[in-house]
Amino acid sequence: MAGQGNKTKKSHLSGKTSEPAFIKKLDIQSNNEDGIDASIVGGTVRLQYWESILQDSIRASVVFTDTGNTLPKRKRKFGSGSGGKVGVVEGLPIIGGEQVTLKIEDNQGNALDFSNENDNPFFIIQKPSIPTLGETTNKAYELKLASKEFLDNEEGWSRVRTCFSGQVSDHVKTILEDNLKTEKDLDIEETKKPLDFIGRNKKAFFILNDLAKKAVSSKIEGEGNTAGYFFWETANGFHFKSIDTLLTGKQKLSIIYNESANPDPPAGYDVKALSLDMTSPLNVQKKKQRGAYATRSMLLDPFKGIWECVSENALGEEGKQKVDDGNLKLAGDSLPKLNTTFDKDEADTGFTRTTWNMISTGQLNYGPIADQLDKSRKINFDYSKVFNQSIRRYNQLFASQITTVIPGDFSLHAGDTVFMDIPESGTTQNKACSDEVNKEEGGLYLITDLCHFITAKETYTKLVLTRDSFGRVGSPTPKE
Repeated sequence: MAGQGNKTKKSHLSGKTSEPAFIKKLDIQSNNEDGIDASIVGGTVRLQYWESILQDSIRASVVFTDTGNTLPKRKRKFGSGSGGKVGVVEGLPIIGGEQVTLKIEDNQGNALDFSNENDNPFFIIQKPSIPTLGETTNKAYELKLASKEFLDNEEGWSRVRTCFSGQVSDHVKTILEDNLKTEKDLDIEETKKPLDFIGRNKKAFFILNDLAKKAVSSKIEGEGNTAGYFFWETANGFHFKSIDTLLTGKQKLSIIYNESANPDPPAGYDVKALSLDMTSPLNVQKKKQRGAYATRSMLLDPFKGIWECVSENALGEEGKQKVDDGNLKLAGDSLPKLNTTFDKDEADTGFTRTTWNMISTGQLNYGPIADQLDKSRKINFDYSKVFNQSIRRYNQLFASQITTVIPGDFSLHAGDTVFMDIPESGTTQNKACSDEVNKEEGGLYLITDLCHFITAKETYTKLVLTRDSFGRVGSPTPKE
């Protein structure tokens, strides 16, 4: 992620707080052969659920009180150990790896169901910490949960060892189904450039994230315009999608933040944000260092014995043309305009980061012997049209960032697109008129991180919204 820049923070809680969500089921199943399970719904103090396009697995955390009078005390091989009742932690017992069924529903009827029926139960990833002794029998514990694939990724049988040939999107599907053996839904965007590679006994998640950096969407016109995917999990399954597709997805919600005491959003918006934290990660030095806008690729051709140099500048005329032609999809109106004082090279050939690679001609020939001679003349992975393009797109993405809190909404997921409007500087009573909203910061944003926060009194959804560009594009109520 890009370096942190200046930060301004605003906060305003509506007079009408979010109603608590419904925790319909929260059961823990014992690892022992008897299969005893226990519900901790009644003792739940706080529940948090996370999704992120930067994380391979969904996560959750449950804080609950263990009354100590729930399950019969287990008989032990040595010593008496029988008689009386104990808490859930001791009675199951919870040592890590237990399966957890979780079903929750917000006040709009949007439900999240993590269970065997949906092939997506949670699992406890570590033994609960020893509680602080108090004067009562109630003890507080925190359970940390993750998906099954998060733990399966560490198993030897899930390692990627075979040789692959074909489209990257096909490789992703194969690894998820054959290596991780997931039965969850897969949302995989088709790619356009084939790739041969050997797994080399690497972990599945490692390979999937490596493939994301080498993928080009089949929706992209032309060669060398853009590249880069994200691999992540939500409550709906696993996703593998391009940066350009994510930034231009169909907006799922329209959000507005203002200083008005009215808890209801203005006409045209779906919800009013309860708080706003604007972060500007656009640290110019870091962006230059990481090659967000201008890169140079030095490629060694081992057959010809020469170096090939390819320089590209996303802020130059060539980069602007890609945006104008629709070959580079932006969430906003345009990429940031940097000071030309630092340009000492020709307009379109300046660079701030150099990568060094060897041209992969004839690498990893795969298939019938008769085809080997023909493939020996072909490039396996085209660094000049993919590698630096993905470097630029990943580092462009975090140019603008907003953290906001809204009433609990379980229909939202990491990877969704939302429309966000904030007041123009100095405006305190935003009526959502076009001349009052911030035309530079408002517009379409990608949900990169999401957290649902549930207690007995309230439910909130915290969103981290990110995009690659500036300038308000679109409207709160888009035309179909």
